[in-house]
Amino acid sequence: MIHIILVLYTLFLSTLFFYAIHSYLLLFFYYRYGEKRLQPVRKTLEHTPDVTIQLPIYNEKYVIHRLIKSVVSMDYPREHLEIQVLDDSDDETSAIIAKLVEEYRQRGHDIKHVQRASRMDFKAGALEYGLERARGEFVAIFDADFVPPAHFLQDLLPEFDTPLIGGVQARWGHLNHDHSVLTRSQAIGLDNHFVMEQGLRSKLDFFINFNGTCGLWRRSAIHDAGGWSGETLAEDLDLSYRVQLKGWTIRYRGDIVVNGELPDRAYSYRIQQNRWAKGTIQVARKLLPKVFSSSLRLIQKYEAFVHLTCHVNFLAMLGLALFALPVAYFKVQGFVSSAYYIGISFFTIGAFGYPFLYYLSQKESYRDYRRRVPFILGVIAYSMGLSLSNTVAIIEGWFNRKHIFTRTPKSGGKQRSYRHEIRSLIPYIEILFGLYLCVTIVYVAVNLQLILVPFLLLYCYGFLSMGLSSVKEDLLPLRPQEIICSKRNS
Repeated sequence: MIHIILVLYTLFLSTLFFYAIHSYLLLFFYYRYGEKRLQPVRKTLEHTPDVTIQLPIYNEKYVIHRLIKSVVSMDYPREHLEIQVLDDSDDETSAIIAKLVEEYRQRGHDIKHVQRASRMDFKAGALEYGLERARGEFVAIFDADFVPPAHFLQDLLPEFDTPLIGGVQARWGHLNHDHSVLTRSQAIGLDNHFVMEQGLRSKLDFFINFNGTCGLWRRSAIHDAGGWSGETLAEDLDLSYRVQLKGWTIRYRGDIVVNGELPDRAYSYRIQQNRWAKGTIQVARKLLPKVFSSSLRLIQKYEAFVHLTCHVNFLAMLGLALFALPVAYFKVQGFVSSAYYIGISFFTIGAFGYPFLYYLSQKESYRDYRRRVPFILGVIAYSMGLSLSNTVAIIEGWFNRKHIFTRTPKSGGKQRSYRHEIRSLIPYIEILFGLYLCVTIVYVAVNLQLILVPFLLLYCYGFLSMGLSSVKEDLLPLRPQEIICSKRNS
């Protein structure tokens, strides 16, 4: 049994180290190219093509007015702009949309309320349904929780200066990053993705992904790649890779920021992260064979593999948490040679790569970056806390081809007493994991294995925070209107 545990523990450490190498590769490229050469060159719009803006909506009563108001305020000629509100809602959101659409139509905007007979293929199905009816040569997409700036189209359309530019992705900003430790931590994680990962991948001609919102597509590129597909929960990532495998290029504009609302509850955050984990591994299963058999350079294939399989890290983190106590016990009791522990200490090198990338993303983005840096610990802790539920998500994504899209609840920037019903044991198991790791902390501290304490504290905070917050939110009272909505959706 001891040997089995040690083999598994080493395997989990090796997995994390493999992906940590990627962080050092990004650091190498960052310092090689430097800040100035990563900055995009601003261009001017030479002609005015027809553009369709698509707004995929599902039960977004709190934020729909904010979204539509920002879109109709776009600095773009009305005669060349079409707005599609792709409404799959089954609550009062549809009535709100109908009223807003009629109001703005009377003001001279070409805005349409598009509804389907069913939610088949979820967001991908809605986008494809709208695309078949769109008149624009280019298509911009915004999710309900974002507020695009007026200059968005004027800034991104000039990027289509060659025929093979298939799409352009803008950077996400954050409307409510200072709401809590959770939102501050999320903001840092997303900043790293956009500032460091997307920016460097785009510069180095690696595959990047459309992030589902705040991007602009050439319509012909979508058609050439086969259109939107509902085969995965990451329809944006799926299309991005299919487009690039067809020879199109997706560009990234990190200087164009579209602010969005971060999930402010543990439940909302869990839903979002589980969907991303499941969807990404589904795309890996679907498209990695095509990536490997393509004519891409070896380093491009490596980058694509890391990109599409990175959520395996959560399984490895869960394994380390599970075996932390027995591995510490083996060392204290002398059951395992000290040479083993000296050997695995090498893997700790990998623990510093991504935190340093997070630091650089803050330094690149904000003048007050120093006050944001402490929340890097939150990024790590919440990642650890999500390791159980995301492990379940990637297993489901790999083995189960059926999936259901679950929307991320949004509050519209106000305190909402929305509530969810826990239909899983995962939050309670997370609490048990947190308590188990508290016991582990006491054990290693008493036995002076103090090097493990910082990591275990982060694990403990992550599990207990996710678990206890989810259970607490489940106990919140529902307001009368929310009770009606809950019954309607059940």
